[in-house]
Amino acid sequence: MPDPDGGRVQAQLRLAESAPVAVAGGAVREVALAAGVPAERATRLGALVEQIAIEGRAREAVAGATDLQVEVRLDGAGLHVELRDRRLPLAAGEGRHADSRRLAAMGFADRLRIESLGEEGNVAVCTVHVDEEHIAHVGEQVLDESAPRATDEEAATVVVRRTEPADAVGVARCVYRCYGYTYLDPMMYRPRQIRRAIETGTMRSLVAVTGSGEVVGHIAMTFAHVGDPVPEGGKLVVDPRYRGRHLSEQLGLARLEWARELDLPGVWAECVTNHPFSQREVVAMGGSETGFLIGAQPASVHMEDVANAVEGRHSLLAVHIPVDDPGGSTIHIDAPHADLVGRIRNRLGIDRTLVPDHVAGTGRSATQMSVSAPIGLAELRVRHIGADLVDHLAARLDELSSFDLAVVHLDLPLTDPSAAWATARVERLGWFFGAWLPCASPTGDVLRLQRLAGRPVDNVHVVCARAEGEEVRDHVLDAWSLVGGGGRREPADTG
Repeated sequence: MPDPDGGRVQAQLRLAESAPVAVAGGAVREVALAAGVPAERATRLGALVEQIAIEGRAREAVAGATDLQVEVRLDGAGLHVELRDRRLPLAAGEGRHADSRRLAAMGFADRLRIESLGEEGNVAVCTVHVDEEHIAHVGEQVLDESAPRATDEEAATVVVRRTEPADAVGVARCVYRCYGYTYLDPMMYRPRQIRRAIETGTMRSLVAVTGSGEVVGHIAMTFAHVGDPVPEGGKLVVDPRYRGRHLSEQLGLARLEWARELDLPGVWAECVTNHPFSQREVVAMGGSETGFLIGAQPASVHMEDVANAVEGRHSLLAVHIPVDDPGGSTIHIDAPHADLVGRIRNRLGIDRTLVPDHVAGTGRSATQMSVSAPIGLAELRVRHIGADLVDHLAARLDELSSFDLAVVHLDLPLTDPSAAWATARVERLGWFFGAWLPCASPTGDVLRLQRLAGRPVDNVHVVCARAEGEEVRDHVLDAWSLVGGGGRREPADTG
């Protein structure tokens, strides 16, 4: 992520060549303390600033310009210290051995950016996050298509293995290199939370690690709720320098083998739709598209080294990979969706009996509600379909009105005989078909419906890897139009 433009300027300083660098370090420390940065972190930031100044003074000045300009800015992302000089830049390769880089790698700042502006001089920006829970991506840079690709020798050292707690910092750094601060799950920026998830088993993940110990790839199985039989297979990240080396395929196969060891019914995932690569890998492993979740991802999510449209929230293709599916169950699918679900069932090769009959709910409805306010998403899980379902859900929507939500998902238990009846009834509240999720709950299959809140969504730049994905996408867009939504758009070309 580029450093913020502007922000509130906290201090400006012009340091003459004769002045000690401790003046700059001390000023930065005091501003950082005032901004709420803990004392130890503020002291370390000041030390890093001093070291950058020392290294700058060791280089030749251009046209006699020896002053160092220091500016400290504060914004929502943290505290940014910018240093500008008019000296010759470091020669190629020198920065790798500079002490400032060593200090950054030791955690003296969350981010260090070094840039040469030619005749305008050099800029170094040190960033620390005022929120200590946000991770330190020390010494890392966001990588894009300009990043040099790994050599054959470097790629040959990479091994895929199960993630250990000690890998947590490396995983977070890898996520940052690929996404900056736009990745959807904030846990993936917090090593302590990553360690805890690994240690408790709520996240079972694998990493691709170089011979030097650097994490350059990651994939996971995450159990969102206690007792869920099928994990979400996501958090796939591959360092741009190592793309094209089949790391995502290796990670996916290793995850599938682990799922077999655990006797899981399957793994489901949400594939991005700005490129077809992850979709193709799922299909190659025996998976298939089961739904299309409109606007499920904020527009701010930005993946380096691939196309990123910014015309609204992004949609995701729901996919399922069967592993050890128990089969033999009956699911209650409303008639308008039965043909599509039947074709998906056949592509997955799993045993299901589809019944479209409408049986009214009985008793009182029971639901579970969860909200992810930062990403504008809420989830309602129906535990029991009662006769009062529409009124019950209307009351739930009223509860959610205080949140600034873009999407509300509604999960219906398809083994409940009233599921088809409920699907038709909740359309009057604006919900429509989203995805079929086999074995997603302890009771069996789930139908995920979706309700949009009028936020801009980008369904033009949707790339499907194959015709089966396009079929699912078009079915969902048509269902959206029937409840008064935007409906089908002219799609992007498949890649």
